[in-house]
Amino acid sequence: MRLFRAREVADSVFDVDYDRLWERDVRALLFDLDNTLGRRGSRSLGDEARQLLHALEGRGFKVGILTNRKRGAASDLAGELAKEFTVLDVARKPHRAGFARVLAVLGETPAAAAMIGDRRLTDILGANRSSIYSIRVRGFRR
Repeated sequence: MRLFRAREVADSVFDVDYDRLWERDVRALLFDLDNTLGRRGSRSLGDEARQLLHALEGRGFKVGILTNRKRGAASDLAGELAKEFTVLDVARKPHRAGFARVLAVLGETPAAAAMIGDRRLTDILGANRSSIYSIRVRGFRR
């Protein structure tokens, strides 16, 4: 069952050690949306999460968001975020194709990426099957 086990666990996206990831040559950060960057089904992304993503980009990380949400769901939050970040909606996680597509857009390889999400069955399994470093967060907190 190693495919369901994250390489590390953090309380939230705000508790991940991004400095250590940079030192490990991780250059692309892939985030789940629901219950990771914000509350499940939320219609907007909170200021703190948005600021975190911009700060990570400012440090040199490439940021991508993978969500299984369909466009139009919850007032099209994925569409709104796509104006600022690389977003793949209807990613069909845990299938590898969505992970490969977002990495191709970001111009990075699986070895230079980390996936941060809350669900073992979609986020962690998909990342591990794609040879992407996996980080499970216990859920959105803030």
